[in-house]
Amino acid sequence: MANYEFAVGKGNIIVADYDRNMALSAEQVKNELKNALSNLFDNVIVSSISDEYKENFKICIPIEDREFVTYACIKGTTPGGRDNLMNEQRIQMKAKYINYAYSKKLDGNNAVCLGVYKHDSETIFCAWALNKSTAADETPISKQIKIHTIARALTEGFVQQMTGSGEYVCAFRPDFIYFYLKNCSWLHEDKFTNLNNYNSDDVEEFDSQNEDTQNDNGNSDIAANILFYGVPGAGKSYEIDKMIEDSRSERVVFHPDYTYSDFVGQILPRIIDDKLKYVFEPGPFTKMLKRAYEDPEKNMYYLVIEEINRGNAPAIFGDIFQLLDRNPDGSGKYHISNYDIASVVYGDENHEVRIPSNLTLLATMNTSDQNVFTLDTAFQRRWEMHMIMNRVDKAIHADNYIEGCNVTWGRFAEVTNEELIKYGEETGGSEDKRLGAYFAQSTELSKDKFPEKVLKYLWDDAFRMDHYVYFNENISSLDNIIDIFNESESNKDDLLKRVLKYNIYLKMLNQTAENDNEYANSEQEENEDE
Repeated sequence: MANYEFAVGKGNIIVADYDRNMALSAEQVKNELKNALSNLFDNVIVSSISDEYKENFKICIPIEDREFVTYACIKGTTPGGRDNLMNEQRIQMKAKYINYAYSKKLDGNNAVCLGVYKHDSETIFCAWALNKSTAADETPISKQIKIHTIARALTEGFVQQMTGSGEYVCAFRPDFIYFYLKNCSWLHEDKFTNLNNYNSDDVEEFDSQNEDTQNDNGNSDIAANILFYGVPGAGKSYEIDKMIEDSRSERVVFHPDYTYSDFVGQILPRIIDDKLKYVFEPGPFTKMLKRAYEDPEKNMYYLVIEEINRGNAPAIFGDIFQLLDRNPDGSGKYHISNYDIASVVYGDENHEVRIPSNLTLLATMNTSDQNVFTLDTAFQRRWEMHMIMNRVDKAIHADNYIEGCNVTWGRFAEVTNEELIKYGEETGGSEDKRLGAYFAQSTELSKDKFPEKVLKYLWDDAFRMDHYVYFNENISSLDNIIDIFNESESNKDDLLKRVLKYNIYLKMLNQTAENDNEYANSEQEENEDE
């Protein structure tokens, strides 16, 4: 049986086997929720919705002359099911339970999605943003949280962890349950340290309870190694930009020729006092280590690594690979001996080298480039992996039309990605060829740029093994596509109609052919016009 990580005691993390009999039943979860609220209020009622919705509950809290009501879908957490992610807890809840709570939210009610972490005598509530699921009712929807986030909640009270979709998942002790229920509308979108902006009735109470969650500089962030991955153009670098302070960050890009010497530092000849000397010139890693270590206020510093898998990451990190393990407070768990780094950072060549608790490493990886350099399991284990969801419909230019076409960028990318997934299932290919929400910018939807940027990629790469599962059979080459878009005038009302398979084009218009004859007649018309 696999060993999993569990948070215990005062934020410690242990490794142990998991017995599925430890999983909480719906009744046990209900009792945990009621007990947490009953410690704060009298006469709390937590009632099940129905046998059909056994993981949905209605919470009624009498407060003076009014009643505070919340609808919750809630389940006990269990260790992650993925072999390379033994350091997480998750809930797996049917889509219909999530959507029931979401329907209450749409009706103007307070509604939440919760998990209960229970290990021996420790209880921590976990909370995720309540979003609608498009899956079938009985489909189990998985939501994850890192075990170190739960460990921090045991000691700090209330903490947040950023997810790959740019939302926060929350973890908190039972005494913070009411604070969360009252403020759930914004706690997944903004840091809880900004709570004064929301005029909460519970601000003063929360501040007094949570004084120990703040570092001396008022910064509640905990340093970590976070790797953002997803399809090209999904917005990985954008997510990083929202996290960092430019004045306290440095960006590097890994590539096949990038080395340990470039990253950490190297000995180079220098003329000093008219004499040739060989001195150690620190690289970006050593520079940021020094800046973080020397900051008297312990502000957070960020080293950003773009395209981490386009270089040989284990070779580039070399001996500092050992430094990536973190303690719950974000500090380095292990140290190394490195004469050059120690001399630059600490001024003492014999000083042990550790990552301080105010240096965060952020990285990006395009999943379509996973075969450039493989990141082995031992390397990935030391990073928090966050997928950036490819939300094409949320792109700021999703509703912009492609020039010369009756199709918006959002609809084009959405349908194309659906076809790529089907194509991958049939050919054993990868769904990671999908178009990211920002694969093409708004300025690249013009007739001269769109075919060169998007259609070229689809022809040369995504559908190169079988062009005609996506493109019109009359298209003989990429030149043909570009010629069509470069025509100053066209007899056709839509350039994409001439380039794509007709049924795919109709999907982009949110239409379907009424019968096979319509499809066949259209194909015949295309052939005659050509």
